[in-house]
Amino acid sequence: MKTRELQRPSSGDSGTAQAVGGRGRLAVAFITLLAIGTDLFVVSPLLPNIADQYGISTATAGNSVTVFSIAYMVGAPFIGSLADRMGRRTVLIAGLIGFCLANALTGIAPNFGVLLAARVLAGLAASGVTPSVQALVGQSAPAERRGSWMAVAAAGFLISLSIGAPTGTAVASLLSWRETFLGIGILAAILAVLNVFAWPKGAGEVVPAAPQTAGAAAVEHVGLLDKVRAVTVTGLWAFAVYSLYTYIGTGLRDVAGLSTGFVATALFVYGIGAVVGSLSGGRLADRYGSSRVVVSSLILLSVLEVLLDLAFHAPTAVLIAALGLFALVAFPCLPAYQSRLVTAFPRVTGSVMAWNSCFMYLGTSLGAAAGGVLLSSAGFSWIAPVGAVVALLGALVYARWALPRDTAVDATA
Repeated sequence: MKTRELQRPSSGDSGTAQAVGGRGRLAVAFITLLAIGTDLFVVSPLLPNIADQYGISTATAGNSVTVFSIAYMVGAPFIGSLADRMGRRTVLIAGLIGFCLANALTGIAPNFGVLLAARVLAGLAASGVTPSVQALVGQSAPAERRGSWMAVAAAGFLISLSIGAPTGTAVASLLSWRETFLGIGILAAILAVLNVFAWPKGAGEVVPAAPQTAGAAAVEHVGLLDKVRAVTVTGLWAFAVYSLYTYIGTGLRDVAGLSTGFVATALFVYGIGAVVGSLSGGRLADRYGSSRVVVSSLILLSVLEVLLDLAFHAPTAVLIAALGLFALVAFPCLPAYQSRLVTAFPRVTGSVMAWNSCFMYLGTSLGAAAGGVLLSSAGFSWIAPVGAVVALLGALVYARWALPRDTAVDATA
């Protein structure tokens, strides 16, 4: 296939790129996604403080999380398409500047209406940052190490799941919720500067190439349906994982009867399993091919959901081990599939990764909603089996339908 992504050369490319190097770029990408994820998860423990500040209920304050997520999901596809036209580096820098300003506005908001508007702006800015970083990492990575590079970048977001809430709690206890957002704004400004130097001018832009085959011509005209059906796999994966994870604390406490200390230990083990699984998923994809890793991860995820449901009635050590194993087999899917998307859609990577992020949020939200319905109507024990079925569906969708045949390339590429 002749159509491929290239970085346009510039006078500073050789010096800057060599100075920063692959490790430097990965470090900047990792910290950038860590900051974006932290901004989302840091809000939850701050909601009571925000509610007290404006004289509203905690539930009303929670709308700040909702509007951020909605703005992200709505904005991602449009900003991703813009990145394909203007260049991912340009959109990344603009997004980080917008993210800085939005968080600063959040920190100084005089009333709750202004705070909601600031969170909408933060969600829109984040929707330009995350897929742009992922696309730049995927494009810049050597073909034989693309999975590993994507995994390192993704690990930044995964770690934010574990540190976001504790960070918010710690800062709120020492200072106030306003300083939390002002601090994230300052970090975003620093990251904007770092990303300017990390990615040389022209990084992430598409160099036109005349299609040589029917398959290459098809890549030039990737339609909306092609993008949406491709990222459906990510949505199904997120549904399968987060329908259970959202209520795992409830299950550990009410079904397994664990104390607060053991619940914290179990969630810590889960977080370690998620990070290790993600990093190993990238390496496995580079070695054995992304398709094998995606399908294997989804099938094992289904099996572990069933076993984990049984483990809630097993000894505590067995349950905690099963929870860690659940994360370990589930999270290799994400970086492996992101690597596959970069390879399959080289000329529209920005918009495809944006749709991928959108569907991950959508799958997470729908999974949490479905889990809540099952918890209240049928009981906690029904959540894992439903997630297991959805994971198997994800494997089937990937194998039979997700990627258009004429854009698909060798899975090991």
